[in-house]
Amino acid sequence: MIFYRQIAVIALFFLILFLFIYPAHDGLVFLILKGVAMGGLVVTLISYAFPQYFNREPLDGDETESSKNNINDPSFSTAVKSHYKRLLQQVLNLVKTVNPEYSAAIYMVDSENKGFTCQEQTISDFSEFIENDNELISAIIKTNNPSIFKKNKKNEGWEGIIGSKTWRGSETLIGFPILYSGNVVGFLLVFMTHFSSIQDRDQEVIEKLSKFITHGMEDLEQMESLMVDNYFNSRIANLFDQLEVKSDESELFQSIRGLCRAFFQYDKLTIVLTTEEKKKGMIKLVDGLHDDIDEGEEFLIQNTLHGLSIQDGKTICSNAWFENYPEMNRFKPGDNRDFNFMSVLSVPLKFNDESIGAVTMERLKSRIYSESDIRLLELLCGTVSSILNWQQEYKKVHLTSIHDGLTGLLNHKAFLDRFEEEISRAGRFNHMLGLVVLDLDKFKSVNDDYGHLYGDYVLREVSDIIADNVRAIDVVGRYGGEEFAVLLVNTNIKQCLPLAQRIVKSIADKTFLEGGIAVNITISAGLAGFPQHAEEVRSLISKADKAMYDTKANGGNDVTIASEL
Repeated sequence: MIFYRQIAVIALFFLILFLFIYPAHDGLVFLILKGVAMGGLVVTLISYAFPQYFNREPLDGDETESSKNNINDPSFSTAVKSHYKRLLQQVLNLVKTVNPEYSAAIYMVDSENKGFTCQEQTISDFSEFIENDNELISAIIKTNNPSIFKKNKKNEGWEGIIGSKTWRGSETLIGFPILYSGNVVGFLLVFMTHFSSIQDRDQEVIEKLSKFITHGMEDLEQMESLMVDNYFNSRIANLFDQLEVKSDESELFQSIRGLCRAFFQYDKLTIVLTTEEKKKGMIKLVDGLHDDIDEGEEFLIQNTLHGLSIQDGKTICSNAWFENYPEMNRFKPGDNRDFNFMSVLSVPLKFNDESIGAVTMERLKSRIYSESDIRLLELLCGTVSSILNWQQEYKKVHLTSIHDGLTGLLNHKAFLDRFEEEISRAGRFNHMLGLVVLDLDKFKSVNDDYGHLYGDYVLREVSDIIADNVRAIDVVGRYGGEEFAVLLVNTNIKQCLPLAQRIVKSIADKTFLEGGIAVNITISAGLAGFPQHAEEVRSLISKADKAMYDTKANGGNDVTIASEL
């Protein structure tokens, strides 16, 4: 195009030069040449003075060089790196949730510099780079299991990890190796200033977190290797980048619907996930025709078209499915004749090579889905499977990390986090809150007389009694050793009092019988309300705690409401 314009400008130049040199002439041909020259000058003037009038969007198949570059330069790698970074940050946040006294850092191998580079850390004390020959790190990468190091004069390498500082000798470091394709490629380091902070259960949870990183890296590799269609990849990248591991499941399904509408032609889109017993499928999303089945309904997977790819674990594609699978129903017995869907493309969703659901598209006309459709839907389902996998793993680890291992109630930190959320919500909507702090009376003597195993039994039973006496919307936590806390949502003090009294009475009336030991025990409770007694979390806890100790001072086994002074 540029070449032809250059030729036209050169021809115009010589035409004007000819008219300028040639003697004046009034012939018709001469007048036509004058007109062409003047018209050419006008066009040239406008094209250079107002270039926007001559710019146009490229038609289909007429891509500019810049548009080609844009298409061939998707930002998926950036999106994956961003999600990887957020994954590591969430792992470190969960370590702090497990135990606020822990500090943590994640290191990955740096072959070029012969060591390990810090990817993320909770405190700046951790070194940015650790050499391969560090004694502690060498011990970590030689095993697939966690390694515990207590600071002493014999082991070296602490300064290379934490830096120079005054050591007390009680510091402890736990290294959790991170595996990738069977090889150690990094490690998660957890540091505490005193070895007494370590709990066996904490170590198990953090070990799961290190494996969580491994699964994430494997999923990232698989996902990136599958990204072959540039434009579809960019949309997948947006899906992957926008959805957090903590995102709601329904948000993911809505994003899938948007992608499928943009790239596929169908009369019905159905997303199914298997139920816990694996025999049934739950409809999670329907787009298009809803007459046969809708969201929230369940169906038996066996002998159904929408369960076929789940059972077989492979893609199903047909433009006359009722001829290929005459014994199959779509969802329910007899419905293969009720609805005239002819073409089907169904791809399974998988977790650890096990089918957990399917994405199915159907057409009323007998027009088979193309190889490109199959490839793109398989790509989408692979990505969705990874996201679902991450979300489920996150939920498991998160639930473990925020609950007390003995009683199953929220732990101290998780309870305070929920308290902050609820008090903020109550302030916005002008609601009231009730806080009940409970502490078992003379519990130390139970442990001393009958042992800690019996004491643990009593704590579990007491936690069950408390949880059974509150509503689903209320928040219950194990606040300390034998201390519990209950947050009653949208409830005033007058409504809190009967509930607290019922808990106290239920515990006093129960005989704790275990292993031939029978004990009766009581509990003391203190009440404080928002905003009646205070408007901040710490102040409310302080008021309720003081009221609880007033109860104990009066003999226990009762409830005291905090003073408003």
